[in-house]
Parts: sequence; structure tokens; C-alpha cells
Amino acid sequence: MTFVFLFIIFLFMFWLWAIIHCLKSNLTSAQKLFWVIIIIFFCIVGALLYFIFSKSISGGKTKSKKFKGKKLFRSRKNRMIAGVCAGFGNYLGVDPTVIRLLWVASTLITRGAGILAYIIAWIIVPEEK
Repeated sequence: MTFVFLFIIFLFMFWLWAIIHCLKSNLTSAQKLFWVIIIIFFCIVGALLYFIFSKSISGGKTKSKKFKGKKLFRSRKNRMIAGVCAGFGNYLGVDPTVIRLLWVASTLITRGAGILAYIIAWIIVPEEK
């Protein structure tokens, strides 16, 4: 347990060091802002991926190797464009509006990468039946 705590502290210090190092570098202010946003964005994306996949992993060992968790589908009922955000909201058990706001924020922060991610999710995630 102590090792895990020390490892988490190390990771936090490394993350903080990366931000401080970026701010003290010789980059222009626009480049510094870009890299700080990238550092924070990937931290948030990692946390979101953890929460998405931790819900699908069962607590114990299962006898069958068949996937028994929830499946991600695009919503037919609560869609704005293609139902991707509503599908993620249903999967995570949160209001789809929160997912939409986070998606818009990530699109603005990454200068449009969220639009590409939405299109990819639109293609990959199947529509609910």
C-alpha cells in the first residue's frame, strides 16, 4: 500500500514538474499555453479512459471469457447529431449534456481534434438496436 502511495506521489510530482518546466522554457507564450493544455488534456483523458474501462471490468474472475459488461452504443432517442455523446452518457450513467459540454471544451482546447474524435466515434460505435 505504501508503494502505491509513493508511486502516485511520484506521478503527481512528475506531472507538476512537466508543467513548471514548460512554463519556464524559452518557448513563446502561445507555445507554452499549447503544451500546458496538452499536458493537462492527456491527464484528463487518462482519467476518463480509466472510468470508462473500470465500469466494464468485473470485480472478480469470471468463469466465462465472454464479455459480460455494458456495451457502448450510440443513442437513437437522445441524439443531437449522431448520438455519440448520449451513448457515452448512458454508458457512464451521467447526463449526456455533461458529456456534450466536455466534448465541446475538448474540441476548443485541442483546436478541433474533438470534431475528428466525434467523427471516428460516429463510425466506430454501433447504433443501439
